[in-house]
Amino acid sequence: MEIFETPLPGIGVRYEFTSELGDHVGVVIRRDGRRDVALYDRQDPDSCRGTMELTDSDASKLAELLGGTNITARLDSLRHMVEGLAIEWVTMPESGGLSGRTIGDGHIRTTTAASIVAVIRSDSGIPGPGPEFRLESGDTVLVMGSEDSVSKARTVLIG
Repeated sequence: MEIFETPLPGIGVRYEFTSELGDHVGVVIRRDGRRDVALYDRQDPDSCRGTMELTDSDASKLAELLGGTNITARLDSLRHMVEGLAIEWVTMPESGGLSGRTIGDGHIRTTTAASIVAVIRSDSGIPGPGPEFRLESGDTVLVMGSEDSVSKARTVLIG
């Protein structure tokens, strides 16, 4: 299944795909974190049959119901397909490391060459957090890069 991504300047990003049963589905992820889901008419892909706005909590619940917990398994299989790619989930400590500080404070990308791809806080996933994102104790941070860069990033994150 192919997913098409369209940047929406000033708004966010729209993702679209056609289901195996022929339904055309669109998801707009807004810069403020809101998500809109749209289902288009099968006969006229420019005609929307309906939309639904999801809060972060709604999106997390829906992802769980639709198999979002399979993401970890898919990332593990990706790691085996891309030689040299390391993926690690790092839980932030009570204190020390970058707990209570921003990602930018750690200069992780520039000093380790690893990337922080997402953060899970409570029941919410935060994809692509920027350098201004403040990490909190108990956050789970998804780090990707080479094995060496991920190891170095882990050291910066947890101290």
